[in-house]
Amino acid sequence: MPQSKKRPPNHPRGSSKAILSRFHVAPSPLAAIFTVMVIAVMFALGAFIMFEYRSLQVQSHGRVGSAYIDNLLAPLALDHFEILGHTNRNSNQAFSYVAQKNPNLVMRVWTLEGALLYSTLQDDTADHHEAEHLKVAMQGEFVVNLETSGTIDPEFPLAYPYFEVYAPIHDPENGMLIAVGEIYLDASELLRDRSFVERATWAAVILAALSMLAMLALTFSQSSRLEELLAAERKMVKHNDQLRRAANRARLDAAQANEQVLNVVGAELHDGPIQLLGLVSLMKDQHPQTEMPDGTSVRGLISQVMTELRSISAGLILPELEDLDTSSVVALAVERHKALMFGDVEMEIVEPLANLDLPRKICLYRVVCEGLSNAVRHGQGRVPLVTVHQKGSVLDTVICGGKSQGAKTTSSITPWHLGLQGMRRRLDAFGGRIELAIAESSATLHVTLPIQSPDDKP
Repeated sequence: MPQSKKRPPNHPRGSSKAILSRFHVAPSPLAAIFTVMVIAVMFALGAFIMFEYRSLQVQSHGRVGSAYIDNLLAPLALDHFEILGHTNRNSNQAFSYVAQKNPNLVMRVWTLEGALLYSTLQDDTADHHEAEHLKVAMQGEFVVNLETSGTIDPEFPLAYPYFEVYAPIHDPENGMLIAVGEIYLDASELLRDRSFVERATWAAVILAALSMLAMLALTFSQSSRLEELLAAERKMVKHNDQLRRAANRARLDAAQANEQVLNVVGAELHDGPIQLLGLVSLMKDQHPQTEMPDGTSVRGLISQVMTELRSISAGLILPELEDLDTSSVVALAVERHKALMFGDVEMEIVEPLANLDLPRKICLYRVVCEGLSNAVRHGQGRVPLVTVHQKGSVLDTVICGGKSQGAKTTSSITPWHLGLQGMRRRLDAFGGRIELAIAESSATLHVTLPIQSPDDKP
């Protein structure tokens, strides 16, 4: 049994398979570069957001710790230190009360000279601090650090992670810097919030990156489809150009075939009727009446017919034009006309002239012959003038003769009408034109023949 051809699946217009079939991205270096750029930019954006968020989070907790130190320790320092730098029992009790209410709070108070005034830690010494951070706080700025790992002192009540804040203590009445406070706060809740925010931020960044990549893929898909359509259009244009060239070659071949037919017809006329009439003219006249009533003899009529048929056949048979240049083709047409019509013709050829191909040589030859025949037939005895020159890529041929008595305009019914139509059809095959200008005492036939048409170019 014959095998049936497989047809492509017919998907509904709105189905996912139909959408995927229309979505096509051809791999290209440009698409890969843009994909890498989008991923890199989105990753950098996410990292920048995370860095800024962490910095702002730490700084905000540092400001909170600084305000806590300044508001809590300033009154205690002013109320329970008789002379700053000398503690008494009441101040120790007050600070102990604060430590009892906040068991995880580690707090120190420093003088502006760097001496330790008070600490919630037992047996605390002045060595347990960051000297650089303390110097910054003594200049009126707060310092905050987030510690996530390290060695923990067994007597230290906080575990990692925690905040370490150094902040100045000011006198509430006059705002003078009187001491430096140091506190340690638990940062586990902050890290949990940070982890949640970072996950949400990265999810948003990844979603945005995927959306941008999808839009990028859609853009490249449309670009790929447009390139395919453009390639198909170019292929179609190339195919149409080939068809146009083929049609032009066929038209030229038809013109050559027409000339061959004319040659065959001319040969048949010469070898057929003309030969028979020649035999008849050689036969003896057996009729007693040798002359017709108007004085014309049969032999004379036969001779006239033979002359006309010879002229027709000679005009149909095309001479050898393939090896002639353009000026020689024009000269041959003029000489052939002079030999057939027994009349003079003036000729003016402006050199140089481009060499024509054989179909254009045939067209030029026929046009000159037909133009000269019409000029002599309807020119009232005026000697025709043939002028040939070249303007750029166009060959101009002008044939001047006398004006026919019945000629008025180019479109009127004149004795030249049939000849003009024949020449126009020949010139149309090459994109040429023909114009007939009628003056008071002369008629000018202007013929333009392109040397090479656009379809003939490789």
